[in-house]
Amino acid sequence: MRSTHRGTIALMPDASTAEIACDVAVLVDEEVGEPDAQGRFVLERGTMEWYVLQTLEQQHENVCVVPFDPEITSTIAALRGLNPSLVFNLTEWVAGDRRLDSAIAGMLEMMKLRYTGAGPEGMQLARDKALAKQVVSDLGFAVAPHTIVNGRRPDLASMSFPLIVKPQFGDGSDEIANGALVHTERELMRRVESVRRRTQEPLMCEQFVGGRDLFVALLGNSPRVMPALELVVGRQGATAPRFATSRVKTDARYRTKWRIRYREARLPQDVAQCVIEASKEIFRALKLRDYARIDYRLTPENQLVFLEANPNPDLTRHTFGRERCFAGVTYPELISSIVRSALERPR
Repeated sequence: MRSTHRGTIALMPDASTAEIACDVAVLVDEEVGEPDAQGRFVLERGTMEWYVLQTLEQQHENVCVVPFDPEITSTIAALRGLNPSLVFNLTEWVAGDRRLDSAIAGMLEMMKLRYTGAGPEGMQLARDKALAKQVVSDLGFAVAPHTIVNGRRPDLASMSFPLIVKPQFGDGSDEIANGALVHTERELMRRVESVRRRTQEPLMCEQFVGGRDLFVALLGNSPRVMPALELVVGRQGATAPRFATSRVKTDARYRTKWRIRYREARLPQDVAQCVIEASKEIFRALKLRDYARIDYRLTPENQLVFLEANPNPDLTRHTFGRERCFAGVTYPELISSIVRSALERPR
């Protein structure tokens, strides 16, 4: 038997024996919740997945949560049993490997289920930061000079210090700290060795581009480009963050210390138009769908430089400040728009 209640679903061995009407199945990583005493999967309160679930439950009659099991079998059985009209895909990895998020989209494709977000190809294009830069560069837009660190001393002939060291396939803030910014070759190799002690993932180093951090969200498949948000560090100092580090994104006390906030960027009209046009082209070229976020640096000379694209950006309600996730829309409107976009997209 498989027992259910509003917002959660328990996965049992015979999950495929009966069909349950389900409007939306929320597919999540196992780490964001745990089974309760009855075996029902309960999300941790305050997580991104919890916020999305709460909103979906207000908009749809029957919403279920399915944790993704890396063994796959139980997940497939649960989804077949539920036969949902839509899968809201909130997974980010398989057994901690972010490069395999495209495999989950591939599974949903093979099951012929409608689901939110980018497909396998879009996930792969955006996840590989070096490949995404090549695609964007081929469109004619500026990208930061970069090279892959493959265990040997990197080729720095086309770059100048300072550089930023980051995982080639990492999520937005993985291993991004103040120490990721290096000023000499010795610092570079020391940083590479430090990261290698924590992960064996491929690394890249990228020329640091001075200027303003811009975060541009896109919504729908047309798509609609939302107002650009800008990172503002209100307090200066030798150790003040110069870019969006992991602590900037996750540590509230750190943000308070440095008076960090986000605001809608005030841009000259020609720059604002460039942001819109570039974002739409990049969205399509990287085969993104439903929603995404593109990160740029805007130089003091107002040149827009592409940094990376996120095909499944953080949907926590307060990502960029109180009630600010995607600038320009309310949170309920954001979630309903993603659902509508996925349902309207041709199979």
